[in-house]
Amino acid sequence: MALVLAVSLLAAGCYAVGIVLQYHEAHQAPDRLFLSPKLLGTLARHPLWLCGLAMMFAGQGLQAVALDDGNLAIVEPAMTMSLLFALPLAAAWRRERVRRQDWLGAVLVCAGLGVLLGVGSPTAGHSNMPLDEWVLVILGTSGAAFALVAIAQRSPWPAPRAALLGAGSGALFGLQDALTPYCVHAFTHDPLGLVLSWQPYMFLLAGGYGVILMQSSYKAGPLAAGLPTMTVGEPIAGMLIGIFALGERLGTSATALSLEVLGAVVMVAGCWVLSRSPLVLGRYHPSRHLTDQLRAIEARILHPRADAPPIG
Repeated sequence: MALVLAVSLLAAGCYAVGIVLQYHEAHQAPDRLFLSPKLLGTLARHPLWLCGLAMMFAGQGLQAVALDDGNLAIVEPAMTMSLLFALPLAAAWRRERVRRQDWLGAVLVCAGLGVLLGVGSPTAGHSNMPLDEWVLVILGTSGAAFALVAIAQRSPWPAPRAALLGAGSGALFGLQDALTPYCVHAFTHDPLGLVLSWQPYMFLLAGGYGVILMQSSYKAGPLAAGLPTMTVGEPIAGMLIGIFALGERLGTSATALSLEVLGAVVMVAGCWVLSRSPLVLGRYHPSRHLTDQLRAIEARILHPRADAPPIG
Protein backbone atom coordinates (compact mmCIF):
# COMPACT_ATOMS: atom_id res chain seq x y z
CA MET A 1 0.00 0.00 0.00
CA ALA A 2 2.82 2.41 0.84
CA LEU A 3 4.33 1.95 -2.62
CA VAL A 4 0.97 2.50 -4.32
CA LEU A 5 0.45 5.67 -2.29
CA ALA A 6 3.96 6.92 -3.12
CA VAL A 7 3.46 6.33 -6.86
CA SER A 8 0.05 8.04 -6.70
CA LEU A 9 1.54 11.10 -5.00
CA LEU A 10 4.34 11.18 -7.58
CA ALA A 11 1.69 11.07 -10.31
CA ALA A 12 -0.15 13.94 -8.61
CA GLY A 13 3.12 15.90 -8.52
CA CYS A 14 3.63 15.35 -12.24
CA TYR A 15 0.08 16.52 -12.91
CA ALA A 16 0.69 19.62 -10.80
CA VAL A 17 3.87 20.57 -12.66
CA GLY A 18 2.13 19.97 -16.00
CA ILE A 19 -0.83 22.10 -14.96
CA VAL A 20 1.37 25.02 -13.89
CA LEU A 21 3.44 24.94 -17.09
CA GLN A 22 0.33 24.81 -19.26
CA TYR A 23 -1.36 27.54 -17.24
CA HIS A 24 1.64 29.84 -17.67
CA GLU A 25 1.47 29.54 -21.45
CA ALA A 26 -2.32 29.45 -21.88
CA HIS A 27 -2.86 32.46 -19.62
CA GLN A 28 -0.71 34.57 -21.96
CA ALA A 29 -2.35 33.35 -25.19
CA PRO A 30 -4.01 35.98 -27.44
CA ASP A 31 -7.57 36.89 -26.45
CA ARG A 32 -8.85 36.04 -29.93
CA LEU A 33 -8.08 32.35 -29.29
CA PHE A 34 -10.33 32.12 -26.23
CA LEU A 35 -12.57 29.01 -26.57
CA SER A 36 -11.22 28.39 -30.09
CA PRO A 37 -9.78 25.06 -31.27
CA LYS A 38 -6.93 27.16 -32.72
CA LEU A 39 -5.81 27.75 -29.14
CA LEU A 40 -4.37 24.22 -28.97
CA GLY A 41 -2.52 24.67 -32.27
CA THR A 42 -0.96 27.89 -31.02
CA LEU A 43 0.00 26.44 -27.63
CA ALA A 44 1.50 23.37 -29.31
CA ARG A 45 4.19 25.65 -30.76
CA HIS A 46 5.33 26.61 -27.25
CA PRO A 47 7.99 24.24 -25.82
CA LEU A 48 7.00 25.03 -22.23
CA TRP A 49 3.38 24.03 -22.90
CA LEU A 50 4.55 20.82 -24.55
CA CYS A 51 6.69 20.10 -21.48
CA GLY A 52 3.56 20.54 -19.38
CA LEU A 53 1.71 18.12 -21.65
CA ALA A 54 4.55 15.61 -21.29
CA MET A 55 4.40 15.91 -17.49
CA MET A 56 0.66 15.24 -17.55
CA PHE A 57 1.21 12.15 -19.72
CA ALA A 58 3.85 11.03 -17.22
CA GLY A 59 1.31 11.51 -14.45
CA GLN A 60 -1.22 9.39 -16.35
CA GLY A 61 1.37 6.65 -16.78
CA LEU A 62 2.22 6.66 -13.06
CA GLN A 63 -1.49 6.65 -12.21
CA ALA A 64 -1.94 3.56 -14.41
CA VAL A 65 0.97 1.86 -12.59
CA ALA A 66 -0.61 2.69 -9.23
CA LEU A 67 -4.01 1.38 -10.33
CA ASP A 68 -2.40 -1.84 -11.55
CA ASP A 69 -1.17 -2.62 -8.01
CA GLY A 70 -3.75 -0.72 -5.96
CA ASN A 71 -7.39 0.24 -6.12
CA LEU A 72 -9.42 3.37 -6.82
CA ALA A 73 -10.19 3.92 -3.12
CA ILE A 74 -6.47 4.65 -2.55
CA VAL A 75 -5.32 6.07 -5.87
CA GLU A 76 -8.12 8.53 -6.68
CA PRO A 77 -8.07 10.39 -3.33
CA ALA A 78 -4.26 10.64 -3.56
CA MET A 79 -4.54 12.10 -7.06
CA THR A 80 -6.57 15.03 -5.69
CA MET A 81 -3.33 16.17 -4.03
CA SER A 82 -2.36 17.65 -7.40
CA LEU A 83 -4.48 20.65 -6.32
CA LEU A 84 -2.35 21.12 -3.19
CA PHE A 85 0.84 20.86 -5.25
CA ALA A 86 -0.26 23.07 -8.15
CA LEU A 87 -1.47 26.13 -6.25
CA PRO A 88 1.81 26.92 -4.42
CA LEU A 89 3.80 26.18 -7.58
CA ALA A 90 1.64 28.59 -9.58
CA ALA A 91 1.82 31.22 -6.84
CA ALA A 92 5.62 30.97 -6.66
CA TRP A 93 5.85 31.24 -10.45
CA ARG A 94 3.77 34.44 -10.41
CA ARG A 95 5.51 35.83 -7.31
CA GLU A 96 2.39 35.63 -5.24
CA ARG A 97 1.96 34.27 -1.74
CA VAL A 98 -0.26 31.34 -0.77
CA ARG A 99 -2.08 32.48 2.35
CA ARG A 100 -3.54 30.31 5.09
CA GLN A 101 -6.98 30.82 3.58
CA ASP A 102 -5.75 29.35 0.28
CA TRP A 103 -4.22 26.34 2.01
CA LEU A 104 -7.39 25.82 4.04
CA GLY A 105 -9.62 25.89 0.95
CA ALA A 106 -7.36 23.54 -1.02
CA VAL A 107 -7.09 21.09 1.90
CA LEU A 108 -10.87 21.09 2.38
CA VAL A 109 -11.45 20.40 -1.33
CA CYS A 110 -8.92 17.54 -1.35
CA ALA A 111 -10.15 16.08 1.95
CA GLY A 112 -13.83 16.26 1.00
CA LEU A 113 -13.26 14.79 -2.45
CA GLY A 114 -10.92 12.15 -1.00
CA VAL A 115 -13.55 11.04 1.53
CA LEU A 116 -16.27 10.98 -1.13
CA LEU A 117 -14.15 8.91 -3.51
CA GLY A 118 -12.56 6.71 -0.87
CA VAL A 119 -15.60 5.84 1.24
CA GLY A 120 -18.13 5.89 -1.56
CA SER A 121 -15.87 4.24 -4.17
CA PRO A 122 -18.44 2.76 -6.55
CA THR A 123 -18.63 -0.96 -7.17
CA ALA A 124 -17.84 -2.01 -10.72
CA GLY A 125 -20.74 -1.70 -13.12
CA HIS A 126 -21.07 -2.59 -16.79
CA SER A 127 -18.95 -0.89 -19.47
CA ASN A 128 -21.72 -0.38 -22.03
CA MET A 129 -25.42 0.42 -22.26
CA PRO A 130 -28.11 0.76 -24.95
CA LEU A 131 -27.63 3.52 -27.50
CA ASP A 132 -30.67 5.51 -26.34
CA GLU A 133 -29.24 5.64 -22.81
CA TRP A 134 -25.85 6.74 -24.16
CA VAL A 135 -27.59 9.51 -26.11
CA LEU A 136 -29.29 10.75 -22.94
CA VAL A 137 -25.99 10.67 -21.01
CA ILE A 138 -24.10 12.50 -23.77
CA LEU A 139 -26.83 15.12 -24.20
CA GLY A 140 -27.05 15.67 -20.46
CA THR A 141 -23.29 15.94 -19.90
CA SER A 142 -22.50 18.02 -22.97
CA GLY A 143 -25.58 20.17 -22.34
CA ALA A 144 -24.35 20.92 -18.82
CA ALA A 145 -20.88 21.76 -20.18
CA PHE A 146 -22.28 24.06 -22.89
CA ALA A 147 -24.55 25.77 -20.34
CA LEU A 148 -21.53 26.46 -18.12
CA VAL A 149 -19.63 27.84 -21.12
CA ALA A 150 -22.55 30.11 -22.05
CA ILE A 151 -22.76 31.48 -18.50
CA ALA A 152 -18.97 31.93 -18.43
CA GLN A 153 -19.03 33.95 -21.64
CA ARG A 154 -21.52 36.36 -20.08
CA SER A 155 -19.58 36.76 -16.85
CA PRO A 156 -17.68 40.06 -16.61
CA TRP A 157 -15.34 38.73 -13.89
CA PRO A 158 -12.26 36.58 -14.63
CA ALA A 159 -12.47 34.29 -11.60
CA PRO A 160 -16.10 33.09 -12.08
CA ARG A 161 -15.41 32.72 -15.80
CA ALA A 162 -12.40 30.48 -15.11
CA ALA A 163 -14.33 28.47 -12.50
CA LEU A 164 -17.28 27.85 -14.83
CA LEU A 165 -15.02 26.78 -17.69
CA GLY A 166 -13.10 24.52 -15.33
CA ALA A 167 -16.36 22.87 -14.26
CA GLY A 168 -17.37 22.46 -17.92
CA SER A 169 -14.10 20.76 -18.77
CA GLY A 170 -14.47 18.52 -15.72
CA ALA A 171 -17.92 17.43 -16.90
CA LEU A 172 -16.55 16.45 -20.33
CA PHE A 173 -13.61 14.62 -18.78
CA GLY A 174 -16.13 12.75 -16.62
CA LEU A 175 -17.95 11.68 -19.81
CA GLN A 176 -14.61 10.58 -21.24
CA ASP A 177 -13.97 8.54 -18.08
CA ALA A 178 -17.35 6.82 -18.51
CA LEU A 179 -16.45 5.86 -22.09
CA THR A 180 -13.00 4.56 -21.12
CA PRO A 181 -13.99 1.08 -19.82
CA TYR A 182 -15.81 0.24 -23.08
CA CYS A 183 -12.90 1.46 -25.22
CA VAL A 184 -10.33 -0.46 -23.16
CA HIS A 185 -12.42 -3.66 -23.19
CA ALA A 186 -13.07 -3.43 -26.93
CA PHE A 187 -9.41 -2.66 -27.68
CA THR A 188 -8.27 -5.82 -25.90
CA HIS A 189 -11.02 -8.11 -27.22
CA ASP A 190 -12.25 -6.70 -30.54
CA PRO A 191 -10.01 -3.94 -32.00
CA LEU A 192 -11.83 -3.92 -35.34
CA GLY A 193 -15.18 -3.57 -33.60
CA LEU A 194 -13.76 -0.64 -31.66
CA VAL A 195 -12.77 1.14 -34.87
CA LEU A 196 -16.24 0.58 -36.33
CA SER A 197 -18.09 1.74 -33.20
CA TRP A 198 -18.91 5.34 -32.31
CA GLN A 199 -17.59 5.31 -28.72
CA PRO A 200 -13.88 5.98 -29.43
CA TYR A 201 -14.74 8.99 -31.58
CA MET A 202 -17.01 10.38 -28.88
CA PHE A 203 -14.17 9.71 -26.42
CA LEU A 204 -11.80 11.82 -28.53
CA LEU A 205 -14.39 14.54 -29.12
CA ALA A 206 -15.25 14.89 -25.43
CA GLY A 207 -11.58 14.85 -24.44
CA GLY A 208 -10.59 17.31 -27.17
CA TYR A 209 -13.23 19.88 -26.29
CA GLY A 210 -12.54 19.30 -22.61
CA VAL A 211 -8.89 20.25 -23.20
CA ILE A 212 -9.99 23.40 -25.08
CA LEU A 213 -12.17 24.39 -22.12
CA MET A 214 -9.36 23.59 -19.69
CA GLN A 215 -6.86 25.80 -21.56
CA SER A 216 -9.50 28.52 -21.97
CA SER A 217 -10.08 28.36 -18.21
CA TYR A 218 -6.36 28.98 -17.73
CA LYS A 219 -6.64 31.89 -20.16
CA ALA A 220 -9.75 33.34 -18.52
CA GLY A 221 -8.58 33.79 -14.94
CA PRO A 222 -6.44 32.62 -12.01
CA LEU A 223 -5.52 28.96 -11.62
CA ALA A 224 -6.90 28.99 -8.07
CA ALA A 225 -10.37 29.64 -9.54
CA GLY A 226 -10.49 27.11 -12.38
CA LEU A 227 -8.47 24.18 -11.03
CA PRO A 228 -10.67 23.29 -8.01
CA THR A 229 -13.86 23.10 -10.09
CA MET A 230 -12.02 21.03 -12.69
CA THR A 231 -10.59 18.74 -9.99
CA VAL A 232 -14.03 18.26 -8.47
CA GLY A 233 -16.03 18.20 -11.71
CA GLU A 234 -14.37 15.22 -13.39
CA PRO A 235 -14.79 12.55 -10.68
CA ILE A 236 -18.26 13.81 -9.72
CA ALA A 237 -19.49 13.72 -13.33
CA GLY A 238 -17.93 10.29 -13.87
CA MET A 239 -19.42 8.99 -10.63
CA LEU A 240 -22.91 10.27 -11.47
CA ILE A 241 -22.81 8.66 -14.93
CA GLY A 242 -21.57 5.43 -13.39
CA ILE A 243 -24.30 5.34 -10.76
CA PHE A 244 -27.29 6.42 -12.85
CA ALA A 245 -26.35 4.79 -16.17
CA LEU A 246 -23.70 2.09 -15.81
CA GLY A 247 -24.98 0.23 -12.76
CA GLU A 248 -22.30 1.26 -10.29
CA ARG A 249 -23.22 1.48 -6.62
CA LEU A 250 -21.93 3.64 -3.78
CA GLY A 251 -21.59 2.38 -0.23
CA THR A 252 -25.09 2.52 1.26
CA SER A 253 -24.51 1.74 4.93
CA ALA A 254 -25.46 4.44 7.42
CA THR A 255 -21.81 5.16 8.17
CA ALA A 256 -20.84 5.31 4.49
CA LEU A 257 -23.74 7.60 3.59
CA SER A 258 -22.94 9.92 6.50
CA LEU A 259 -19.29 10.16 5.47
CA GLU A 260 -20.23 10.70 1.81
CA VAL A 261 -22.51 13.60 2.75
CA LEU A 262 -19.81 14.99 5.04
CA GLY A 263 -17.25 14.72 2.24
CA ALA A 264 -19.52 16.56 -0.18
CA VAL A 265 -20.19 19.35 2.36
CA VAL A 266 -16.48 19.74 3.13
CA MET A 267 -15.66 19.81 -0.59
CA VAL A 268 -18.21 22.55 -1.28
CA ALA A 269 -16.96 24.51 1.73
CA GLY A 270 -13.42 24.29 0.37
CA CYS A 271 -14.52 25.64 -3.00
CA TRP A 272 -16.30 28.53 -1.25
CA VAL A 273 -13.20 29.35 0.82
CA LEU A 274 -11.05 29.33 -2.30
CA SER A 275 -13.55 31.56 -4.09
CA ARG A 276 -12.83 34.24 -1.46
CA SER A 277 -9.05 33.87 -1.78
CA PRO A 278 -6.95 36.90 -2.81
CA LEU A 279 -5.38 34.63 -5.44
CA VAL A 280 -8.81 34.16 -7.00
CA LEU A 281 -10.00 37.72 -6.54
CA GLY A 282 -6.83 39.06 -8.19
CA ARG A 283 -5.30 40.83 -5.22
CA TYR A 284 -1.59 40.65 -5.72
CA HIS A 285 1.06 40.09 -3.13
CA PRO A 286 2.79 43.47 -2.50
CA SER A 287 6.04 42.31 -4.07
CA ARG A 288 4.24 41.38 -7.28
CA HIS A 289 2.34 44.68 -7.29
CA LEU A 290 5.65 46.53 -7.00
CA THR A 291 7.05 44.50 -9.89
CA ASP A 292 4.04 45.40 -12.03
CA GLN A 293 4.46 49.08 -11.15
CA LEU A 294 8.14 49.04 -12.11
CA ARG A 295 7.29 47.37 -15.43
CA ALA A 296 4.62 50.01 -16.09
CA ILE A 297 7.12 52.81 -15.39
CA GLU A 298 9.66 51.16 -17.69
CA ALA A 299 7.05 50.87 -20.45
CA ARG A 300 6.10 54.54 -20.08
CA ILE A 301 9.74 55.59 -20.35
CA LEU A 302 10.57 53.40 -23.35
CA HIS A 303 7.25 53.89 -25.16
CA PRO A 304 5.75 57.24 -24.10
CA ARG A 305 2.18 57.85 -25.27
CA ALA A 306 0.08 60.93 -24.85
CA ASP A 307 -3.04 58.89 -24.14
CA ALA A 308 -1.41 56.45 -21.71
CA PRO A 309 -3.25 56.08 -18.37
CA PRO A 310 -1.53 57.30 -15.20
CA ILE A 311 0.61 54.73 -13.37
CA GLY A 312 -0.79 53.31 -10.14
